[in-house]
Amino acid sequence: MLLVVLMGAMAIGPMFNYALGSLSALIVDEYGITEGQYGFILAAVYLSAGLTATFLGVLADKLTPRFQIALIFSGIVVAFLVSAMWQSFVVLLAAALIAGVAQSFSNPATNRLIAQRTSFTQRARWMGWKQSGVQMGLLISGLTFPFLGAALGWQTSALIGAAACVPALAIAWLIITKLERDVVSRPAPAASGVPDRGKLPTAVWLFSLVAFLNAVGTQGVTVYSSLFAVRALDFPLTVAGMIIGVIGVFGILSRIGWGRVAGRMARPSVLIQIMSLGGVAGLLFLIAAELFHQGWLMWVGILFHATLPLAANVIINSGTVAAAPAAKVGAASGLVATGMYLGFGAGPLIVGQLVDLTGSFTAGWIAVGVTYVASVVVAIILSRLHKSSA
Repeated sequence: MLLVVLMGAMAIGPMFNYALGSLSALIVDEYGITEGQYGFILAAVYLSAGLTATFLGVLADKLTPRFQIALIFSGIVVAFLVSAMWQSFVVLLAAALIAGVAQSFSNPATNRLIAQRTSFTQRARWMGWKQSGVQMGLLISGLTFPFLGAALGWQTSALIGAAACVPALAIAWLIITKLERDVVSRPAPAASGVPDRGKLPTAVWLFSLVAFLNAVGTQGVTVYSSLFAVRALDFPLTVAGMIIGVIGVFGILSRIGWGRVAGRMARPSVLIQIMSLGGVAGLLFLIAAELFHQGWLMWVGILFHATLPLAANVIINSGTVAAAPAAKVGAASGLVATGMYLGFGAGPLIVGQLVDLTGSFTAGWIAVGVTYVASVVVAIILSRLHKSSA
């Protein structure tokens, strides 16, 4: 039941921006804003999350698990309610900032719980299931909000989204309350993090850098995948819209699967290298798809994207928990989350600007491919750091 709560916290965290993404055209029309203003709202979510994740990660080491989980769920409820108050760009922007703060707590809080309540051998597998919650949120949003928005508009859809989060909050509160009572009668597994030496080790900072580089690539591809299918390959809008769902399904499966693999490997840096190179391979297929105008090449590229680099956060978070001092897992996770969210904001901006400048997606794919190559380099440094400390 704890694992269900962790997956729910990861799914609820980004639910607001996934809902916005699935109803982008509707929101632009209803609120009378430009596409640029809409993009700024999504960027504000990630900027807010990135700027607050490190600070909130430190709090995650001090606050009770019940309070932390309540902050995540209730924050998204508030974001939905605020967005439904008035058809205004300023109101949507305020809601986006609230949602960013709420979801920035997701990784520090859930990583802290995994570090406290699971054994070392369970940790990577739990991390895989927990991180798959993000893709589950993507899948659920893609299957529900487009239909709600088409029938009821954004404001009513947002109210329904807020209402759906309330029972989820209540269930999570009851489960975490029971967990905290059990701690009194049954000791938690021994912490396996490194001793607390007063500062975060170099490995944690490198994991934060890898998280940033990986996020630039994964978010740059995910955000523009549907538009790429329509503009570069002449796919109908309905088929192009299915790409997000495909990414969600394969993202869930890959995160769970790679979590199992990571549990049997001592060095996460090797897996990060494999996943980053897989991201480069996927981008080569996307470039070839545009160059030769072959749709099947795009689908192969999307599968590489969903099954390899998109799953890297499982490995990054597992490595962070293992490398961090036992008393600072939340702070370390917050630092890594900061890198990830800033990468989420940078990726779409880089791809979008290059598409505007060149009129082709190839330049954008090359740019994010460079970040994957840089991720390989940082992972190699991580590997050598691991050898020197062994």
